[in-house]
Amino acid sequence: MLKNELVGLYISAQMSYLSKVYSFNNMGTWSRIKEQEICLPVTKEGNIDLIFIEERVRELEEERVRELEAYLHNAGFKDCTLSKEEQSAILKIRSGNIKYVQYKIDRLFEIATGRDIIIGRIKEGANPLISHQHDNNGITKRVKRIDNRRLFNYKTTLPLADRGVFLATTQAENFHIGTRVKALTFKDGEKTESVRLFFVTLINRLQILFVDYLTNATDNLPNLQIAVPVNTDGNIDYSLMENYINAVKKECIGTLKQEIEHEHSVHGKVIANKKENPNAYIIDETANNHVDIEYEPQIAAEPFSRCKWEGFDQSIRDFFGCDQTILVGCCKGKDYHDWIDAHRLYNIRMGKTKGSMEANRELFDSTSLLVLYEIGKPDKLSAYKIVGHQEISKEELIEMGYPNKKPRKNYMSFSLEPLDMDLTFLVEHHLIERIIELDADHAKGTPIFIEP
Repeated sequence: MLKNELVGLYISAQMSYLSKVYSFNNMGTWSRIKEQEICLPVTKEGNIDLIFIEERVRELEEERVRELEAYLHNAGFKDCTLSKEEQSAILKIRSGNIKYVQYKIDRLFEIATGRDIIIGRIKEGANPLISHQHDNNGITKRVKRIDNRRLFNYKTTLPLADRGVFLATTQAENFHIGTRVKALTFKDGEKTESVRLFFVTLINRLQILFVDYLTNATDNLPNLQIAVPVNTDGNIDYSLMENYINAVKKECIGTLKQEIEHEHSVHGKVIANKKENPNAYIIDETANNHVDIEYEPQIAAEPFSRCKWEGFDQSIRDFFGCDQTILVGCCKGKDYHDWIDAHRLYNIRMGKTKGSMEANRELFDSTSLLVLYEIGKPDKLSAYKIVGHQEISKEELIEMGYPNKKPRKNYMSFSLEPLDMDLTFLVEHHLIERIIELDADHAKGTPIFIEP
């Protein structure tokens, strides 16, 4: 039977019941599991209906995407543009250009201990009850106000699960705590959600100290220390925390929106094609190949160029810092841009052919940023953080939709994370035009490395 990702997802869902039938300790599980049956749709001829399976999975994926889109809209997650303060916080923390001071937990927080509680005997209500679990942000049940138990203010207090979990969370409502939970209340008053999230991250870094389930993680809690960022006056830098977390939120929202747009594009085109042409999906059992109608992305693989920061205006050098190597790449239109955003990869040819990167591997480790422009449109810029690189074969590219029927044998593939940066400054200072001016032999669309 022909298998691809969509069919695999459908079949794996149909097989999920097996985890309830067979436990880890069942003897002979793998010898008996082949006798189990799953239910699959079939055609009139009695064959497995692969077309229906793929259509159904795509419809479900599109439904989930629309639900996520609606959530982002209703939650007010619209703005993805980083302010100057947020950009500064991102650069400071990710470059390590800040000072940290070690603080004991009891210097920052008042610590309260949860008492034993029988969850099943408490009536359901509106207040979150936090227990020692990872799931559901620590909320085990919503209960009525419990007499003689403190209802903690979520703006001033972080719940911290104890034995076997060690998990700090931040809540969106006032809450009760149960057995094996501590409540950490800030000594200096209320904190914003972003600051609370920053502290949650700092505290949860201590999890590595308590890998043993039987260890009571909070026995020595008052003396545990976390490294907190401070400003030039030596005070805790709450402003930096606020701006950094806000920036990370916007980055995540921007990534989600890009994925939503991509999924709409993929699913919408495929579903529309199927309605117009029932034979859009061609099943070839003999060739073990599945052909579907998709958009055709393009991959840039031109020769490359290199230049130095010293050839640029001081304002552009200051923008990038001129102490790092960046890659300026070109995309050949929306389809190519969509492919990069979908796969988060940018590829450059390798091997012994013209335009190879084989002799310039020292660039890979030092290149930290990709600035991408559309060919013929130097004012259409986007930025990506380069988080890694690896060689990729033509077979792998073909599997990901590489359109060239005869791709090169190998490419260097840069792994990317989208950045929500305001690049208007680079457009106004004609970055792309300046690059072309610096290289008299610059071929149209050629990627270029700018080095210190």
